[in-house]
Amino acid sequence: MMINRFYINLAKIEDSKTLTPEDLHKKVILASIVEREAKKKEERPMMAGVFLKRLRENISLESCATIQYLFDKPKKRLFEKDLEKESPYNTYRNKGFPPGPISNPGLPALEAAFHPIDSGNLFFLRKPDASHYFSKTIKEHLEAKKKYIDVLYD
Repeated sequence: MMINRFYINLAKIEDSKTLTPEDLHKKVILASIVEREAKKKEERPMMAGVFLKRLRENISLESCATIQYLFDKPKKRLFEKDLEKESPYNTYRNKGFPPGPISNPGLPALEAAFHPIDSGNLFFLRKPDASHYFSKTIKEHLEAKKKYIDVLYD
């Protein structure tokens, strides 16, 4: 059922019919990461754009969702030692896409992968309300981290 649903969703995206198998694989990997990262549908295209911009600029994806994929159960909080875990799926240690999808992406995540928004942002972080803060610079990202994340654990 899951595979059938995936192909039904994929068929709804016109651009998917003209891609090479390799390009389609990359889109599905991107969509799978977006599926696990984003909780808000409207943020998915911008999130896909951030990941693609990072790839273009030869920056690691640094997706927490790919780290969570390495564990049997999701962790409430990731620590620095978690980011060092050896795996081809660890996008903190390895540049580029992981070797395969980390989830079965739904239609909104697939649409985001096929129609990303390039906002110029290089970073995002999840706020306590499950929305994301997007930023263009590392300085802005670190300030947002202090404001939204660090205060939760002080």
